[in-house]
Amino acid sequence: MATRREKDEARKAQKKGSAPDSAPDSGADASLAVRKGSDLDVAPSADEAGEEHDEAAEGSEEQAAGEEAGEDAEVAAARQLGTDRYVMAGFFGAAILGAYVLGKAIHGIWGNLSNRDWFSRAVPALAAVADEDKATYATVIAGVIAVIVTLRTYRRPDVREWTDEVASELIKVKWPTKKDVTNSTMVVIAASAVATLYLALLDRLWSFVTGIVYGTGS
Repeated sequence: MATRREKDEARKAQKKGSAPDSAPDSGADASLAVRKGSDLDVAPSADEAGEEHDEAAEGSEEQAAGEEAGEDAEVAAARQLGTDRYVMAGFFGAAILGAYVLGKAIHGIWGNLSNRDWFSRAVPALAAVADEDKATYATVIAGVIAVIVTLRTYRRPDVREWTDEVASELIKVKWPTKKDVTNSTMVVIAASAVATLYLALLDRLWSFVTGIVYGTGS
């Protein structure tokens, strides 16, 4: 009987001693479960943030590439349009200049011939036109002639080839921007002011020196 009681007491003591040990194990398991759950909750959000960042980076790269392609297309179109623009502007300016010069020439020749007796007898209607009307008619005639000559010249292949080459070379010229022109103008003005002040002071100095020299007679 004593042996059975001792065994029962030993079992009870063992149960009492094992209960506190099992509690920390359950707490550790609970903390691990909480940590695993928190890791599971945080991990997808981090992955999603990484994916969103990658998508944003890819979107910005695609947008930058699209903008660069658009700028290249605009530059190419501007160059092609600029070449035609320079050519057309050149021919248009030549037509206007030719019409002006030719109009003045026709008006002068017409006015000079109207003062001749043989011209008045030959074509009295032209000689009797007023001077103001002569200028108007001369300008219209010169304009028509200038337009016809300009169009015929513009349609010539050799002239077009030469003008296209000249215009393409003009496209390569890097024209200064408004900021560059402003800075250069300010530099020129400042340099001119400094040079003017220096020359004025130098002139006054030499005037003073020569006054002293020639005033004393030495």
